[in-house]
This record gives sequence, C-alpha cells and structure tokens, in this order.
Amino acid sequence: MDAGKLVPDDVIIGVVKDRLQESFCVESGWLLDGFPRTPTQAEALVDSGVSADCFIFLDVPDDVLVDRVVGRRADLRTG
Repeated sequence: MDAGKLVPDDVIIGVVKDRLQESFCVESGWLLDGFPRTPTQAEALVDSGVSADCFIFLDVPDDVLVDRVVGRRADLRTG
C-alpha cells in the first residue's frame, strides 16, 4: 500500500468482513464506498452471507470524471 499499490483482496476482504460483523454495523447499518472492486471481493461477500438492502449506482459521463480526477492532481491556486 505504501508503494501506491492496491491492498490484496484477501487482506481487504478480511478487514471488511470483520468490520461488518461488529455490533455497531450490525445494529446501525453500513455503507461501502468503492467495495467490492473485484469479482473475488464480491464473491467473498456473498460467501460470507453479507447482503445489502440497496445499491446506489452513479452513472457519470467519462468527461466529467476525467475533469474531476485532473482537478485533484494540482492545486488550482498554485498549479
């Protein structure tokens, strides 16, 4: 992760599964942002019995996403 690489599936799956089993998540609910990212992660959630009440799908045009990402690369004031 320090090298800028993604955390391996088995590590992130374990972290998410553990957190979703904690009492706060069980009682209050949870929101996953950007997870699962891979089919392996999605299958692990299904295999562990995790299911969501709803999903939010954001359909954003590519040009808008590119503008947002490019805007994050540099400070608008200092360049």
